[in-house]
Amino acid sequence: MIENDNRNVPEEERAVKGLESIIDNYDLSRYELSPEEKAREEMIRQRIRDRRRAAERRRIKRNRTLALIVAVVLVFILCRGCYASYRKKRDEKQAKAKATESKVVKPTVHEEDTDSSQDEQQPEVGHKIQNVDGLTYVDGILIVNKTYPLPRDYAPGISTAAQAAFDDMTAAAFNDGLYLYVNSGYRSYDEQYMLYYNYALSRGVAEADRVSSRPGHSEHQSGLCFDVNSTDFSFSDTAEARWLAAHCADYGFIIRFPKGKEAITGYEYESWHIRYVGVDIAKEITSKGLCLEEYLGVTSNYDDSPDGVSQQQLAEEMGVTVDDPNGGTETDAESEDSAYYDEGYESQVQ
Repeated sequence: MIENDNRNVPEEERAVKGLESIIDNYDLSRYELSPEEKAREEMIRQRIRDRRRAAERRRIKRNRTLALIVAVVLVFILCRGCYASYRKKRDEKQAKAKATESKVVKPTVHEEDTDSSQDEQQPEVGHKIQNVDGLTYVDGILIVNKTYPLPRDYAPGISTAAQAAFDDMTAAAFNDGLYLYVNSGYRSYDEQYMLYYNYALSRGVAEADRVSSRPGHSEHQSGLCFDVNSTDFSFSDTAEARWLAAHCADYGFIIRFPKGKEAITGYEYESWHIRYVGVDIAKEITSKGLCLEEYLGVTSNYDDSPDGVSQQQLAEEMGVTVDDPNGGTETDAESEDSAYYDEGYESQVQ
């Protein structure tokens, strides 16, 4: 028994020593990374770092996008609030005006009294003025300018006659090697309000009145006008503008705000803005070198408008300033940039 035990002990010791020998003699150098393996490991680590950076950039971009969306929503809510306030005050003034008119009309009508109460809005002698459902016609022609507004709910869309005439005109221009297209056409009262508000917010009401139309006073709401091609002031120097000026009357259109008539129309010269009045009238106006206000014997002045308010009042209602909030004057470049506000996101509003 003792001999057997002595044999067992050395065997266990030999086993342990054998394992130690194996470990001591085992070549661990193969676990050291070769240069290629180290390069691959570094490449993997770099990929991991790149992915982390990309994830961080995506997170930052997502947060910025969310912040931008929140800012846009807040601006929209602010604009809607200003618009609602403006509409409420406008409705109150119109209601008072209608109440006053009804009181005047109830007694026996005397033509002399009626004429004297509307001298400021009456056209020159020899012209017939009519008011139909809030629309003003002079000699049968719808007039829309700073003096004569359109009702807020007037939404006719583009006139089919004007569209057909425009299509014929563009076909003729194409035959002459020129391409004419609609930059801006019909625009609703609400769309005009937002455009005018954006311009007034950026440049002040005084500048907005010079190159843009207050809501309800834009011809775009009538569905009878188009802005052709570009609303950049350089358009007047193009072959398309020259062709348009020479031939638009043949299709019933006039250049609505011609050069040299700024004091009469109330707007700057716009070579791109055409108004449909019919062929005969368009040819007569063009041949005589008149603007529509001269032809109809009417004014274009917000002070003469039944719903007109002063620039100061309008600025207070809209929550903007009368003068340029930046305190500067508009440069040529800024004038070109103003097209964003004036013509349907890409064109000037009249």
